[in-house]
Amino acid sequence: MTLRKLNGLRSLRRLGVVFGSVAVLSGCLLGPDYERPQVELPENYRTPSTLSATAGTPSSNPGAGPFVPANVSLTAWWTLFNDPVLNQLVESAQKNNADVQIAVARLAQAQALARQAGASLYPTLNMTASGTRASSGTSVSVSGVGFQANTSQVGLVTSYEIDVWGRVRRNIESATALATASQYEQDSVRLTLSALVTNTYLRLRALDAQTDVLTNSVKTRENSLRVAQAKLDGGLVSPIDVSQARAAKAASEASLSEVTRQRAIVQNQLGILTGQLQLTLAPVDLRGLPIPPIPPAGLPSTLLESRPDVNRVEQELTAANARIGVATANFFPTLSLTGVFGAQSVDFSAFLSGQSAVWSAGLGLLQPIFTGGSLSARLDFAKAQQQEVLGNYVKVVRNAFGEVGDALVSVHQTLQTELHLTEQVAAATKAQELATVRYEAGYVDYLNVLEAQRVQNEANLAFVLNRSLRLQAGVDLFKALGGGWSKTTP
Repeated sequence: MTLRKLNGLRSLRRLGVVFGSVAVLSGCLLGPDYERPQVELPENYRTPSTLSATAGTPSSNPGAGPFVPANVSLTAWWTLFNDPVLNQLVESAQKNNADVQIAVARLAQAQALARQAGASLYPTLNMTASGTRASSGTSVSVSGVGFQANTSQVGLVTSYEIDVWGRVRRNIESATALATASQYEQDSVRLTLSALVTNTYLRLRALDAQTDVLTNSVKTRENSLRVAQAKLDGGLVSPIDVSQARAAKAASEASLSEVTRQRAIVQNQLGILTGQLQLTLAPVDLRGLPIPPIPPAGLPSTLLESRPDVNRVEQELTAANARIGVATANFFPTLSLTGVFGAQSVDFSAFLSGQSAVWSAGLGLLQPIFTGGSLSARLDFAKAQQQEVLGNYVKVVRNAFGEVGDALVSVHQTLQTELHLTEQVAAATKAQELATVRYEAGYVDYLNVLEAQRVQNEANLAFVLNRSLRLQAGVDLFKALGGGWSKTTP
């Protein structure tokens, strides 16, 4: 074996040792590994004690509309209202709403950045080519003879950063977490939009129910006005009764006009949310919609893990934690491999011959020595940023727990209120009928009729308002739980 070949083998062994050492070192990851922070929460949600054993059954809540059994799938929770119009509106909003389109675009951006970060794990390969024609005069030539030269070159240039300290991998970890956070942000936008469309739709139907109540009130007071006018014509009452009847009828008509205005505005809001700017919906009484199921007692607080906003902020915390590793790795040397392979020739005819081949390979090291404190500042910034996101995570989790608790209270208390209002409506209706009959018979004056009509009208409107609040409380609970609870929830 010649000396030249022996030296070549020794060089290859040295390169093997270098690359083997680099491969071992590249398993190192600087910076803290992510661990989910512990947020102290009660194990279960507290169920309001005011919920009676029979509340929520059709027999205990007469006239409350059909009930939905509690053992149903709650993936598309808005379908529990059994309203094809609502289902179509939510579907349209998911496709056409501008906020969803913005969230989809942001997700695509985050995913592209994650792919861009992941590309750093691989070497770059570029092709370079050039052709040069140069001339020098006799005055700049040592030999005193001018000359012209052509130079052509083409080659492949590669470079690769050896991720010894995990800087690249931590950067990929951060970018991937942010992409996942963006996905959860899109899910959060969709959940919020579904709840907003559903609640807006329920407000529209509540206004339809108020319209029905006020329309009946106008008819009742028109009848009372006819009775008062007839009694006045017969000389049985004074003109005061007629004037009072007209005033009461005008008041109901004014209220009906205001509700009509509010309904038109809410319908326009639904059109904007769903992207159907010319949306027109026929009236449907809210009191005919099914009642959402009441959640079982003792819901576990771990249900918060299904909320997209909680998952989003946790991914942001993961990304911030990884950035500490990136900032830590900046203190250590950067190792890079570079290589060039190509051909260079002053004579194009010899360009593709073996004599024109050129190549080079190198291993570079860059170690920061003095940076004026910038690297320390970057690390301190990354740590402070991680603490900020940690505080936000705790805030989001606690707020989420509170939202579920508030929604549970509203669900149960509006049910209790409806039980009382159902009794009030029945009694007020009976009193109004008796007052009208007794006035027509001449046993009471018109003030009794006016008072009975007022009480009945207020009772019906209060029932409609509470039913709207009850349905919307159910929507808020679905949203607070990230979409609902499973059939197997204890």
